[in-house]
Amino acid sequence: MKVTSILFFVAFLFVPFLVKAQENKNELGVSLFSLQAYGPGDYLYDLGLGGYINPINSVIYKRKINEALKLRGIATAEINASSFPDYRDECNDCSTFTHTAVTSGVSLGAETGRSFGKFGGYGYTDLFYQFKYETRDYVSGWGFSSYNYQQEIQSLGLRIGFGLEYHFTEKLSLAVEPSLALSKLQTTGKGYDNNTRVEWNKDKSNELKFRGINIFSLNVSF
Repeated sequence: MKVTSILFFVAFLFVPFLVKAQENKNELGVSLFSLQAYGPGDYLYDLGLGGYINPINSVIYKRKINEALKLRGIATAEINASSFPDYRDECNDCSTFTHTAVTSGVSLGAETGRSFGKFGGYGYTDLFYQFKYETRDYVSGWGFSSYNYQQEIQSLGLRIGFGLEYHFTEKLSLAVEPSLALSKLQTTGKGYDNNTRVEWNKDKSNELKFRGINIFSLNVSF
């Protein structure tokens, strides 16, 4: 996985040297990382600043329409895993928790902005679809309570935000985007809560989520 990512990254850097000099109407980017909060009640969740760091998790394509407008499409894939260490051999009253999530998604949108020398700023709006599969396992100290479940979550929503970019050259730039997303969720899952089997099917809910860093990307124009 690491070798593939490195090869992809090196090949990506050579794109500017393989295309002919022309007006740069296309832009291809790879997100070096994003920052994903753990969940409600966790550290800095409300600010979207604490949680998982997702390396090389998105590919971004943009098409320039005019000096102020670009169309954009983004494909995303993320794998998150966390756990509290299991000290049960030494500590009977220690709780244990593990969480794994695999997420994929696509989005289509537009952005508008301006450049000032090597710096630029823009606002954007994206429509997105996301699919997430996750598992959670928890056992409290002394084993008084426990739960484990698997669930699938589908999200359809609207994401807005702004971006800041810095142009190293005419073809190579770096960009960062925070985001605010409003989505409709549909959740299906099953598991056990204190040895009682539970299931939920197509439960619907709404979610408003802020990410302090949704995309931190290296981009090539051609």
